[in-house]
Amino acid sequence: MRSDTATRPRWMLTFAITDLRSRLSALKVFLACLILGVTLVAATASLYRVIEQSLLADTRALLGGDVELDASEPLPGDVLQWIRDTGRISLVRDFETIVTGNDGEGFFRAKILIPDAAYPLYGELQLTPDQPRADLNANENGLWGAIIDPLLAERLGQSVGDEIQIGAATFRISGLIEAQPDRNLNANWRGLPIMISEQAVEATGLIRPGSRVDYEYRVQTDQNLDVWLDEFEQAFPEPDWDTTTFAERSERISERLDQIATALILIAFTTLFIGGLGVANSIHAYLDEKLGTIATLQTLGLRRKPLVGIYLLQIGILGSLAGLVGGGLGLGFSAVAISLAGDAYALSAPGSAGEGISLWLLPLLLSWLFAVLTAYVFALPALARALAASPAGLFRGQVQAARHEPRSWRIASYLLLAVYISATLFWLPSPQLGFLFLLAVVVLWGLLEGIINGLRRGARALEASGFADRNFARRLALANLHRPDSPLRATLLSLGTALTLVVACTLIVATLLRALETTIPEESPALILYEVFPDQMDGLKSGLASLDPSSRAELLPLVRARMQEINNAPIAEVLADDPQARREAMGDEYKLTYLSGNPEGLELVEGDWWTSPAPEGKPAYMGMEDREAYQLGLSVGDRIAFTVQDQPIAAEIRAIYRQKGLQTRFWFEGILQDGALDGLISLHVGAVYQSDEAAKASQQWLAKNLPNVITLRTANWLETAGNLLNKAAAGLAAVAIVSLLASLLVLSSVVSVSRRRQLYEANLLHCLGARHQAIRQSMLLETGLLTVLATVFATALGALIALPVAATALKLPAGDLWWLGALVAGGVSALALLAGLLPTLRAMRLDPAVLLRDG
Repeated sequence: MRSDTATRPRWMLTFAITDLRSRLSALKVFLACLILGVTLVAATASLYRVIEQSLLADTRALLGGDVELDASEPLPGDVLQWIRDTGRISLVRDFETIVTGNDGEGFFRAKILIPDAAYPLYGELQLTPDQPRADLNANENGLWGAIIDPLLAERLGQSVGDEIQIGAATFRISGLIEAQPDRNLNANWRGLPIMISEQAVEATGLIRPGSRVDYEYRVQTDQNLDVWLDEFEQAFPEPDWDTTTFAERSERISERLDQIATALILIAFTTLFIGGLGVANSIHAYLDEKLGTIATLQTLGLRRKPLVGIYLLQIGILGSLAGLVGGGLGLGFSAVAISLAGDAYALSAPGSAGEGISLWLLPLLLSWLFAVLTAYVFALPALARALAASPAGLFRGQVQAARHEPRSWRIASYLLLAVYISATLFWLPSPQLGFLFLLAVVVLWGLLEGIINGLRRGARALEASGFADRNFARRLALANLHRPDSPLRATLLSLGTALTLVVACTLIVATLLRALETTIPEESPALILYEVFPDQMDGLKSGLASLDPSSRAELLPLVRARMQEINNAPIAEVLADDPQARREAMGDEYKLTYLSGNPEGLELVEGDWWTSPAPEGKPAYMGMEDREAYQLGLSVGDRIAFTVQDQPIAAEIRAIYRQKGLQTRFWFEGILQDGALDGLISLHVGAVYQSDEAAKASQQWLAKNLPNVITLRTANWLETAGNLLNKAAAGLAAVAIVSLLASLLVLSSVVSVSRRRQLYEANLLHCLGARHQAIRQSMLLETGLLTVLATVFATALGALIALPVAATALKLPAGDLWWLGALVAGGVSALALLAGLLPTLRAMRLDPAVLLRDG
């Protein structure tokens, strides 16, 4: 064989492909592991890019203008004139209510929108039928027209031409809102939009003195936005409105998207990492079969450089194939998800070639890149040890791989790993979260290495202590755990990591489901009430009692206030260095109430509650919600000044409390001593405790007699929440299942590597006098020990992930559900390990002489 021929790239590529084709079946696990991981990476990455582009492509349209001014009353005339002199302005008044069809059966929360003639400033309002909005909202045959959201029409079971009830008036559905540029992303949850005319509002009877009406002014200007905003704040330094720019809205949305996408992509990369372990095991098994070929080629004169190139080419070919297949599958799943959810969330396919390259081709190329990188990172150590095998082994009848890779290969592996990590951090939407994830992985690996070393020492010490002296199966099982080629590390890394995800998802979903199932009727009311006026309280309670004598109504005052001072210093001075925080603090309305027995069951974080009423002439005691307090840097002992209806309220923080997450009904930012808000209370919110059947009748009675009162039936909320939760659970389950499939493939690769050794040693022991029953018992005992270890490992880590998320993000307890995570982890790990063991047990039925000769 001539060296000049051997070094030709074409010959090397031909040899690499021919050699692969002869044993491609041995690398099925290699391909499957990479394809699964790359599929998740491509799907999550492409879906994130589509959502990001759809939501942020025109953030002005998403906000409705360059700037939004949100106020609870009309802006003063001088403010409006200043805005008109510097740009265009549009006003949308809105308020929430309950609508129902003419049958009076279904009650649904909706947001009534009253846009002016200039609406919308950006984007296009698409209606069906395609007629002017003024014509669709006009009065025909004594009925005003209402343009409603298609999803609301579906829930009501109504269509264009049918009638619905809004407050005291009957409306005809004159059209559907097909596309709304400034549609609230929470509309599906909080209230679907209905557009009516200014003249039709009076007919509803829903607005009276004290009613909550939002005035949303959108501004369009040709000036530099920062300059416009600075001049606006200088002209009106003490605003009574909340100011938001399209750039700030874009930044908030982008930040949330980045956090969610990073979490999902990290799970995908975890699956890819798990698949990498399968790659390492699979290439190890493949190269073990090729050791004789490698030694023969070297003996016949093939130099080391082309030999290295051939097997590097093979790994690159396999990685490329897996990357393209997995990337294509991931993009396909992403396209299906967009087609299913695009209408509900305004997602759209790319509209130009440039967008198509950004949204589809780029994720495909990156998926291919990470597949190739993963293949090389995990295959290089095994390849280095195989190529370092001595050809002299041919003359001894057996070629063995080197125990350690050469130093140059180790350095190359570390450099490639650094490139891999850098590429991962560069691709993640939130590199900070990615860095924390990698730090957690390093800590996890250190912890895992300590656990593995401890288990090996424990198995060795247990074996030496005489625990298994008279039990051959037990002694063999313990020896298999601490021997150098034990599958302990690969099993805990692959199955343990996947089971950790499964346990974490199981605990979070189970916690949410339990919260929904146990909330009604034992803990939560049947009805939630908003917008109850003081003069309606007695009539409301008596009316509900007439329908159900056992019903109980709890009403709390609701006062909206604006913060003016912190510790006797104006807000503008305290937050002078942070313009955005200053605008938010000065523009936000704080919902204040009394403690009144703490019906929300608020949890104290700092300080203490009080029992005395508010003193005259002194600051009232106040409890503040922890999120608001910590954002402003407040703590117990600080003093705050609010204004309500141009009247000042002084308060001293005596407690900081935490909301109860999903179980919180009203979400007050501040709670004051009884009496501190007297004379300023114009609205109440409340809860009605009764059976769900009585709640249906109560809702109908309230809609007829007190149409301004917004009612929310807990059963309907639970149904909506349950539907959303089921979708979220299905998504989490899909991700966890894919990760688990990758882990099962890794386990199969672990088994394939160790099966020949196990069969050879088992039959050698049998020939030396050991019974097959004892050998099987040792294998089952070893599998049982690995199952217990993987279960404990995954349950502990999964709980460490899920419990803080449930406690901090959901405000729900989940500690008592650890047994469910352990049950799932134990069941899955037992099935996985037994499935890998069964082929070995079946193979032991063959003739030992044949197995020994072939081995």
